[in-house]
Amino acid sequence: MSIFKYLFLIFLPFTVFTACNEDPVNGGEEEVSEEPNEENFNYVAEGTYALNVIYFIPNDVSEIAESHRRISEILFDGQAFVNKYMKEYGFGNKTYNMMVDKAKNRVKIIYLNGEHPINYYPYEGGGSKILKEVDAYFEKHPTEKKSLHSLIITPVKDQDNRDVPYYGLGRNCFALDYSGLDVKYLGENSKRGSDASKFIGGILHELGHALNLPHNKQKVSDDSKSDRGTALMGSGNYTYGSTPTFLTEASCAILNNCQVISDYNGAYYEDVSLTLDSVQVAFEAGNIRLFGKIQSDQKVNHVCIYHDPAIDDADYDAVSWVAPILNNNTFEQTMPINELYLRNETPYVLRLQFTFENGNSLSKSFSYYFKNGEPVFEFGDRDYLPRNEWAINDYSSQEEQGEGDTGRAAHLIDNAPLTYWHSQWASGVVAKFPHFISIDMNQTHDVAGFSFLQRNGARKVKDIEIYTSNDNQNWQMQGKFKLSAINTVQHVALSETSGFRYFKVVFLSAHDGDQYASMAEIMCYSE
Repeated sequence: MSIFKYLFLIFLPFTVFTACNEDPVNGGEEEVSEEPNEENFNYVAEGTYALNVIYFIPNDVSEIAESHRRISEILFDGQAFVNKYMKEYGFGNKTYNMMVDKAKNRVKIIYLNGEHPINYYPYEGGGSKILKEVDAYFEKHPTEKKSLHSLIITPVKDQDNRDVPYYGLGRNCFALDYSGLDVKYLGENSKRGSDASKFIGGILHELGHALNLPHNKQKVSDDSKSDRGTALMGSGNYTYGSTPTFLTEASCAILNNCQVISDYNGAYYEDVSLTLDSVQVAFEAGNIRLFGKIQSDQKVNHVCIYHDPAIDDADYDAVSWVAPILNNNTFEQTMPINELYLRNETPYVLRLQFTFENGNSLSKSFSYYFKNGEPVFEFGDRDYLPRNEWAINDYSSQEEQGEGDTGRAAHLIDNAPLTYWHSQWASGVVAKFPHFISIDMNQTHDVAGFSFLQRNGARKVKDIEIYTSNDNQNWQMQGKFKLSAINTVQHVALSETSGFRYFKVVFLSAHDGDQYASMAEIMCYSE
């Protein structure tokens, strides 16, 4: 069993000690006032749930002087920052709750002595090691854990040469403390000032992740606004306190349901489900117009709409909008494309993040791209052909054992998104690319394109070929196409509408690079 200590600063009651610490960055000495005895603080919760704040001290590192005052002031500054934008966007007089002593202007911080030296907790992998010790502390002291959200700060001797966790990890986040981490240096034209922006902004950025926030970028028009500027959950951790920095409406919509902010009376973060019954998208007069309808088992209050350039694996550059879920379970939003930074031949992921009242969220993703400066959409509702008379004509293989009650070719046309076809892999036989499925539509139809729903899991198909026939003997190739690794319906348009009875899809590769392939649904549309 690990041994943990709750570290108190112990001094004589009613006595103030002062010490002079040399400032290694700007030179000179600075007077430091030590804290009174920790037992003199009277912490009160600001809400039903409060943020856990932990100061984690490896066994070869010391607490940085005045950490209690400095971190308290940083977190109060962050509270005011969040509150400002929650009110501006109409979410109410809200911010994250903490355990505080308002009279002494202090936040409750759990000082926790780590079992190992600092090099045991590096950036890569150190977060999970620290969490193991934090969780053990809370298991031993359950009343100390005030919510499911924690900020964990590790002291370092040199902020420029650090190797400690500094990121979000689930509903926990990690940041660092050093001697110059103080709100009084924000905006100062010096290295000390720029470091304060970077590391205080960094604390609040990572705290955003612990409070459920993804990355996102400001709109183009925000760059020049004095009350906007740079989004905190983009690169705002470098501008906080020095140039205009703000929270986007999408960030506030998610924070509105967070356990340490919301006034929701039920159980937080219980499982939820959602079906996107309809989604329609169009480009008109310089605007992307989006409409959708949902079904859900718990209340959804907003959908956050992210336009994320698919040129890397990060989402720092995702520009966002918010739409409320209306009483008829619909949503709609108009989004000018001149608010997007990249529009020339750029692929995008459109991510819809539905925010539930209980704090959970679910996302649906779609792909589109810009061509000649205009967006091209390969998703959205189509006039699908009925499939009740369709039948599997032939297939290269199917999995009949290893996928349980699914895996058969017939599951491609059963109108059940949770079932899927899977290439054979069990019984010691692994079918290799290319795989194929051919389908008999039972009569000739005029088809404008095909729609595919990837399996919600592994083995997503990447490259395909499509062939068509009227006699099941002579086949005409309609083209080669590339599917995205997303689990929402995506469309493949033919070069021209074509009439046929049979079609064959040949699967050439998978996104994970293995020999296996899987697909949930195949459909055809007439226009």
